[in-house]
Amino acid sequence: MRPELGYGLVAGAGMGGWLLLEYALGLHTRHLAAASYTHWGTELILVTMLYLLLRRQLRRLNRYWLPVWEGVLYGSVASFVAALAFYVFAATYLYFINPDWPDVRLAFDVAAMRDRGVPEEQVREYARLFRRAFSPVGLAVTIPVAYTVLGAVASSVLTLWVNWRHKERIHAG
Repeated sequence: MRPELGYGLVAGAGMGGWLLLEYALGLHTRHLAAASYTHWGTELILVTMLYLLLRRQLRRLNRYWLPVWEGVLYGSVASFVAALAFYVFAATYLYFINPDWPDVRLAFDVAAMRDRGVPEEQVREYARLFRRAFSPVGLAVTIPVAYTVLGAVASSVLTLWVNWRHKERIHAG
């Protein structure tokens, strides 16, 4: 199996596991304010796996440096695979494990927006976009696109970081 596929599957499984952990800790039911921050865990898992993938590719190919375009290509493929795996899990989660979560989250967000004095038109627009994003078509579009773009951007930065941190081999002779 190609490394980017393997790392993508592991990242997708980790992201799904993080979602389950949030649910088990009550962050999708009782502690919604904390969930506003903990949802970044899926992005952190993806970026960590991309770093490990790019570091492995640099060492596996026995290179002094990895071109950024190659890093972006590896990262984009791995991110797309991770996004597809996470989409399957998120759809299963939203339709079988915790189908009330979008409604609970939306009610919490709308109440917070109204408390801050956000105009009602903006609140309704947010609610409309939120519902559209969590529809079956919305999930199928937003998760793969968002995580693939995130992975491509993160891979460009991570490739530069991995290249900078890579130690040159000194040959005696």
